[in-house]
Amino acid sequence: MRSLGGKFYILGLATVFLVGSFFYHPQKSLALSWEQVGTSGMGSGALSQTAVRLANLNGKIYASIGNPVTGVEIFSSTNGSTWTQVNTDGFGSAVNADAVLIEYNSALYAGTVTGAPGAMAQLWRTTNGTSWTQVGTNGLGDILNTGIVGMGEFNGSLYLGVSNGVTGAEVFRLSSSDVLTQVNTDGFDDNNNFDVWSITEYNNVLYAGTENLNEGGEIWKSTNGTTWAKVMDGGFGDTSNVRICSLFVFAGDLYGGTLNNTTGTEVWRTTTGDTAWEQANTDGFGDQHTIWTGDQVAIVNGTIYAGTRSINTDGAKLFRSTNGSTWTQEGSAGFGDPTNNFAMYAVTFNSRIYLGISSTTGAEIWRTSTMGVLSIANETLDEGTVQTSYSETIDTGKGTLPFAWSLASGALPDGLTFDFSAGTISGIPTKAGTFTFTLSVSDSGVPTQLASKELSIKINDVAATATATATAEVLPETGRGTFFDWLLSLI
Repeated sequence: MRSLGGKFYILGLATVFLVGSFFYHPQKSLALSWEQVGTSGMGSGALSQTAVRLANLNGKIYASIGNPVTGVEIFSSTNGSTWTQVNTDGFGSAVNADAVLIEYNSALYAGTVTGAPGAMAQLWRTTNGTSWTQVGTNGLGDILNTGIVGMGEFNGSLYLGVSNGVTGAEVFRLSSSDVLTQVNTDGFDDNNNFDVWSITEYNNVLYAGTENLNEGGEIWKSTNGTTWAKVMDGGFGDTSNVRICSLFVFAGDLYGGTLNNTTGTEVWRTTTGDTAWEQANTDGFGDQHTIWTGDQVAIVNGTIYAGTRSINTDGAKLFRSTNGSTWTQEGSAGFGDPTNNFAMYAVTFNSRIYLGISSTTGAEIWRTSTMGVLSIANETLDEGTVQTSYSETIDTGKGTLPFAWSLASGALPDGLTFDFSAGTISGIPTKAGTFTFTLSVSDSGVPTQLASKELSIKINDVAATATATATAEVLPETGRGTFFDWLLSLI
């Protein structure tokens, strides 16, 4: 157990999330090929028990490994298999037991979670992956703030969900110029909301999920980052859903995963972002000991990978879904060690999924074999003709819909336009020539994949096209109608 501001948390830490479902299929086969990388517990062995977060920065992957004795350890790797610690334990204080990570504004941020009464949360930043600078003050100006447990980006700013077991959870906004501002009232005017564990953006609106042991978790939304409205309370109608562990977007819907120690974790979704929620899994995915879905989800190539927390020797389980309605277990419980491996997190890096597993014998990191990633498949584009209708579709390989396109550089032929929602080039060209440009596309995966490619379109002049056609149909040197007729005349 871990004490934060007088409230108790189950030490376990999170999952990889793929969208929820009404049906659970306890299939044990591996859809993906997995291997363990690094050593169990890495730096401090069995003391390093909780793989809190994974993140990417400047071509490296980072892992935050919780350590309740000497303090959280941050590791980095350029190849995903060889890891190096890049901070001092606990950033110099053993009370900083855990940390959540996020990449924002070309820097990596670590928000600490404390493991001692009276200790205050801290926010740390690195731009080079090794030198860390504290941002703001301890507790972000409030000595009762004991942990930074949620992070998300909205409208160009970083938002932090902060634990406060006395006056209620606080949400802070960090601007690009490093100004920290509290943007909610303590606990959203209810000190029983003592955590904001999950933060995400959906349809240009910011959402925050709370933990409330008395009344059930709540979800709040804001269109401007400062004014909030409640869109769900009472733990989706079950006060045993005490925490909204995760908020994530998949296939146009907003999902929320809960902590439920009674009947098992629940996953809910909405297509509006407001009050119309429906449950998207069976309680606990069929096992009441599977108590929560984690705050970090991996959505890759149209599939969600969701990790869970177990309070029994069943072991943590990883689930996958391609439609948000049907879940399949990916691999075995606890990935071979159900007794000790109790929780999971994931992220993508260099065409693989990486999975952090919390374990009583030392945190583990696993990864898949290389997977297909988002790409622009077209090698060449069709030629066009001046004053003739033109249409071409840019094809993608892999990725998670919907896609977002942009014209990164160069220009399309005069008269042609790019449909950024459909990924098509169309129109009536008005000028001949060869036009070179670079297209970029990003997907809706977590993390987002990005692909770019330089392409060109040749637009032929009307006169040149007409001459080529006439040459093909009538050979001027013979006066005959077709090449075949001319050959016959030689017989």
